[in-house]
Amino acid sequence: MPMPSVTSERRFLLLVLGAGLLLRLALLALRGDGVTGFYGAGEATRVALAFARTGGIADAYYQGYGPTAHLLPLNPGMAGAMLWLFGPGSIAANFALLAWSLLQTFTAYLLLRRLAIALGMDAAAVRSGLVLLCLLPVFMPQETIDFRYWEGAAAMALAALNLLLIVRVDATRAAPPSLVLGAAALAALTFFVSPAAGLALYACWGLVALVRLGWKRATVLGGACAAALALLIAPWMLRNAAVMGDPIPLRSNFGLELAIGNHPAALDAADPDDVFAGRLLQIHPYHSPAARAALRAAGGESAYSAALGAETRAWIAAHPIAFARLSVAHLTQFFVPRPWQFYFSGWGEARHLRALIIGLVSLLGLAGLGLGIARGRRGYWLVGIYVALAALPYAIVQPVPRYSYIVWPLLAFFAADAVVRARRRLHAGAAPAPAPVSP
Repeated sequence: MPMPSVTSERRFLLLVLGAGLLLRLALLALRGDGVTGFYGAGEATRVALAFARTGGIADAYYQGYGPTAHLLPLNPGMAGAMLWLFGPGSIAANFALLAWSLLQTFTAYLLLRRLAIALGMDAAAVRSGLVLLCLLPVFMPQETIDFRYWEGAAAMALAALNLLLIVRVDATRAAPPSLVLGAAALAALTFFVSPAAGLALYACWGLVALVRLGWKRATVLGGACAAALALLIAPWMLRNAAVMGDPIPLRSNFGLELAIGNHPAALDAADPDDVFAGRLLQIHPYHSPAARAALRAAGGESAYSAALGAETRAWIAAHPIAFARLSVAHLTQFFVPRPWQFYFSGWGEARHLRALIIGLVSLLGLAGLGLGIARGRRGYWLVGIYVALAALPYAIVQPVPRYSYIVWPLLAFFAADAVVRARRRLHAGAAPAPAPVSP
């Protein structure tokens, strides 16, 4: 397959991206409120509305609740700024939020395409990966609604940009001062948007610096990363100390999430959707008036979550094998979601088909990534570290499909790469190997 010309590649990009955009808009138009309607997405929507009304990060569980650290502020704050600018509930605000969500999504796709090229994937794999993402919109509810308020698409775009720089350092063994400063700022921003993705990327930065740059330059990069992260987290901690009485560094909900995913009823549940829904009604203040009353009685969300976390950790200590089983199940559900999980992540339509596609692409992507690492393909080991460490925190909570967006679009390119390479091996000698695609 000859290398596509720049002009033909641009035409291909416009065609595929345009088709993906129109497909998502058409599917959204079929909903009751259409393209310009208002759609909510849980606690993040409540925080965005509160930000538009009061300028504060507040009301995660119900209107009038008050200041919260249930979420990090950047994504719901951006959505709230748009609601404030255009007016909550207005057509202009709804359209702006939709455009923002889709912009993040397609920016992530284009950055992942550039990453695939940087990793040496050939034209067929790069093109197929982009086609898969654009024309099989299994995450369409998230890409058109959830990511107006939540961090999934922004986290994936930032992670792709980090990985592009990391792969560059791995290839060139160079990190000029401008790259060090940019990397420190970018990694800190990614962590503050998505701690799971950020931790994985910090590990990748640390390893590539030690392996390719040496101790001295790795220490400089580490210091710059620590300083940049402190500049982001310190104001948030001070705010939380002032308005909530607790200098929470990130989010206040760890104990709550740990308790939702780890309890006796979750083991061998015949109806896991009913068990999960029941657990939310039992302890989650967004879903349950009883839990809201318990939160107020505990003295606030930080104390409430801490109490749930302590109770759950005691159960884990008493039942380590049960916890290990649940953790393995959660990790498999992160990569290969079950149909019931889609009841709790946007629309439930076509949940069996969506679960099948997401799971198949994830498994093919992991296989393609693993084979690339085994064969020593440049940069694959770093991507493998990112995927493994970004997924690992979700083993101890109950994942919903939205969580896996920090790795799934990336795995789509590796899935395409695996299929293209398998097909080439079946037809070895029939044609010359394809050349890389133009950036």
